[in-house]
Amino acid sequence: MNDHIKNKKLAHLILFILDIFCIWGVWVGYSDLIELLIKLSTRTDIIRFGSRDSFYILGLGCPVLHFLVIIENFWPNIGKYKRIINYAVIILGIVLIGIGMIGSSWIKYKIEKAGYIYCRNASGISALSKPLVYTRNIDICEELTETKKDRPNKEYLPKR
Repeated sequence: MNDHIKNKKLAHLILFILDIFCIWGVWVGYSDLIELLIKLSTRTDIIRFGSRDSFYILGLGCPVLHFLVIIENFWPNIGKYKRIINYAVIILGIVLIGIGMIGSSWIKYKIEKAGYIYCRNASGISALSKPLVYTRNIDICEELTETKKDRPNKEYLPKR
């Protein structure tokens, strides 16, 4: 077996492992969304989510690209379709980013429509996304804010 074939197999193995992580990331994002919708339906006092949580959908891009690489290796006449495939990949990237942006706005809209208020003082700052906190009423927000002042570096929950 020559080095070229070994390198291809290693590259596919690495891409396959990356695909697994990407699909896991999409699953994590989906389960977070389901948990958020359950909290909305049960009218919990506090709802927390990241402002960019819906961007987990971008994880679908890697397995699709890997699938296209596999097709390119096994389909010898792909040359005449490469331009179409390139445009499709660009459109897929734009669509996935668009879904992420629209998804974040949709989540905020659903929460606010359910009667929750944004609790700015209880929300935090993160490197990748802004953790947002919504509460059912202003009293819970004030209680969270006071708890956060008492314990600035720890997870804060109201004492109930």
